[in-house]
Amino acid sequence: MAKIVPALLVRTVEEYNSTLRKARQLTNRFHIDIIDGKYVDNQTISPRDIQKQIDNKMDMHLMVEDPVWYARECVSLNPHIVIVQYESPGDVVGALEIITKNGFRAGISINPETSVDTIKNILPSVSYVQIMGYPAGFAGTKFQKSVLEKVKQVRSLVPSMEIGLDGGVNDKTIGLIAKANFDVINVNSFLFDNPEMDYLSAYSALLEKVI
Repeated sequence: MAKIVPALLVRTVEEYNSTLRKARQLTNRFHIDIIDGKYVDNQTISPRDIQKQIDNKMDMHLMVEDPVWYARECVSLNPHIVIVQYESPGDVVGALEIITKNGFRAGISINPETSVDTIKNILPSVSYVQIMGYPAGFAGTKFQKSVLEKVKQVRSLVPSMEIGLDGGVNDKTIGLIAKANFDVINVNSFLFDNPEMDYLSAYSALLEKVI
């Protein structure tokens, strides 16, 4: 069964602390987006605003122009995984090396337009592949169903790979996503920016669809 992981896309330390408190009520694993305002026209808090994790598994998703610098910052925070966006113009391979050499799990994330074949040579260097449901950088964008086929493609190359989905998850799309056999389903807007229900009810609604 896929694990539903709350995802944080926050711009201030106050928002980070508030949203993290909510996420910890849901599960012991959370995903946090790190966006530098250069890779895309959006910006979140910096790794330097985040406290080192001890009891919680933190997946850090880097959507930045200089993934090497950010990777160095992230490994000091005891991350569960540091995920680098493949389409970054920076040294993606160098960032992955920094993460693994420091003893942490490295992941690669691909946008909908990027094929699995494109990252074939990187797969031996990572233990996690994240498939974006829409282009990285913003929350609340429409989910692209075509990305679901990528799960089979990754598993055909590395059967043991942990595979996650990020972007576009809600009570309408969760059924299709769960059937695609993802290991991890990251959720942001449906949990924390939902006008119809609170985050506890929203999380329960999603769990019902994947059990």
